[in-house]
Amino acid sequence: MFVFLLALSASAAPPQPVSDLSTPTPSTLAASASPASVCIPSLDFVDAVGRGWTYTATLMEGEAMPLFIVTIDNPGADAEVLFNAGTAFAGPDDIQPAVVTEDLMVFVPAGTSQEVILSSACGAAMAMSGSTGTEYENGVYLISEELARVLDRVNAELTDPGMAVQDLVWVYTDDHDFASVYVDEVDQPMLMHILGEEVEDFEEPGYAIQYREPDPDEGRRFSGEAMEARCEVHVNLPRAMTCRVVLLQPDGERLEMMSGVDMRTGSHEFFLTIGLEGYPPGDYTLQLEGEQFGQTLFSRDLHLQGRG
Repeated sequence: MFVFLLALSASAAPPQPVSDLSTPTPSTLAASASPASVCIPSLDFVDAVGRGWTYTATLMEGEAMPLFIVTIDNPGADAEVLFNAGTAFAGPDDIQPAVVTEDLMVFVPAGTSQEVILSSACGAAMAMSGSTGTEYENGVYLISEELARVLDRVNAELTDPGMAVQDLVWVYTDDHDFASVYVDEVDQPMLMHILGEEVEDFEEPGYAIQYREPDPDEGRRFSGEAMEARCEVHVNLPRAMTCRVVLLQPDGERLEMMSGVDMRTGSHEFFLTIGLEGYPPGDYTLQLEGEQFGQTLFSRDLHLQGRG
C-alpha cells in the first residue's frame, strides 16, 4: 500500500517546513502569572469557548518556521486556561486543522485578552497546509483523551520527539498505523513503552524499530515493510496552477496519487511518505505535473529496497 502525504504552502521567502506547524517551544507573548494568594479557577480551552470565551487563531510568519498564534478574550472572572495537547482548531474547509501538540497553561485576568504561541501540527494529512495569514476560527475540539495523554508523555519522556508528534496526530486524525511514527533508535523502546501503556489494545508493530533515515546521497532508500521515507520536495511555480502527483512504477505504469491540487505562485514544499506493502522493490519516479498542459514541474527518482 502506498501512503501519500502532501503538505503545501506558497511563500516569497525560502521554503520552510509546513507539513509540521510546530514551533520550537510554546510560550506566551505577554506573560503574566496568576496571584499566588487567590484561588484561581482553571478551565480547559475547549470548555472556556463553550462558556462564551472568544478567540482568534492565525498562522503567522516566523523567523525559522510558521507560528500558530491564538488570542483569547476572557469575558468573566480571572481564570487559568489550559490549551491541551490534542486540541484541534478548524480552519477553512480545504485547509488542515491546526492541532496543539504540547500543553500550555496561561493566566487570563478578568475582561482582558491574552496572546499565546502554541506548538502545533497538521490535523489532516491529505489536505493543504495553511500559509501565512490563514485563520483557524471555525471551531475547536479535543481529538481524543488518549492522544492527549500520548503527546504529554512523548514530549516529557523522549529524548527528541522530532516529527513523532506530527506522525502521532495523523494516527488519530487519518487512521495511520502506529508503524508510521518515526523516532530515532535511542527513543524507540520508550515510544513502544508509552504506546503500550496509553493506547487501548496496542499491538507493537514488528518493523517499527527498523526505521532509519534514508541517505540523501543514495536517493531515498529504505528497507522493510511499511517503512517511511520522508522525502522533502521543493518547487517554485511561476504562476498559479492546478497540479497532479504521479508515481511511475518500475513496470512503467502511471499511478495517479493526487489530482486537482491547486498551487499558488511561489515556493512550495511537500513531504512524501511511502509504504511497501503489496508493491515490489525497484526504481520509481515521483512527478508533479500541471493538469492543463501535462508539463512536468518536478521529478524525483525513488529507489524502494526490500528486506535484506
